[in-house]
Amino acid sequence: KQINNNNTIKPTSAKLLIATIEESNKLPDWLSLKGKINLDKEGQTLKLSTEIRIKKDSIIWISIKAPLGIELFRAQLSTDSIFFLNIPKSTYTKAPISYLQEHLKTAISYTQIQHIFFGTIEIPKARYRFSENKNNYSLLTKKKNISFLIEKQDFRIIETIYRKSENEYLKLEISDYSKSENDFLIPKNLKIEVKASESFYSELNFTRISCNKKQKIYFSIPKNYVESQ
Repeated sequence: KQINNNNTIKPTSAKLLIATIEESNKLPDWLSLKGKINLDKEGQTLKLSTEIRIKKDSIIWISIKAPLGIELFRAQLSTDSIFFLNIPKSTYTKAPISYLQEHLKTAISYTQIQHIFFGTIEIPKARYRFSENKNNYSLLTKKKNISFLIEKQDFRIIETIYRKSENEYLKLEISDYSKSENDFLIPKNLKIEVKASESFYSELNFTRISCNKKQKIYFSIPKNYVESQ
């Protein structure tokens, strides 16, 4: 048996690798993130700040602010719904969680979104081809529509691509995993690239991470807001 640097048995197949990744996953009950967002859509670049609070398997709360600290957007995701406030326009959106599929151009659930921030991306059941190089393992579905790149040290996924076609895909890059005070490995850098009829690229850099500290989560729709059409 071959042993990795972290004293785990070295996987030699897709099945063993997926099992090792899942065994290495450790999820906090609460996660708080603060950082910066660079958003590039249709040639326009925005630099914003964000605060994200997550209660595992329950709620994701997100606030996005302009550089001067003025809040622009606030969102709350539950397991089946999304609420979104456009504060400058005094409008709100209430929709099923599938609403996000229209913007990310791929089917995505609350649990999948939660796991992106936790750095514990779920690997869907499929038949995978297994390969490796000096630093990483790779998984590629037989249909070549889903791929994963996994670093060998801590068995963390650092890249995944969900592909509809050559020119339509969702790509996630997850890096700079940081060990929290509770020994959770949380990524400090997330890159999201969507290629479709409408494309965008977003990079999130988190400067403050807190695990398993209960957070205040408040979300309400002001009475003067109108529903977005």
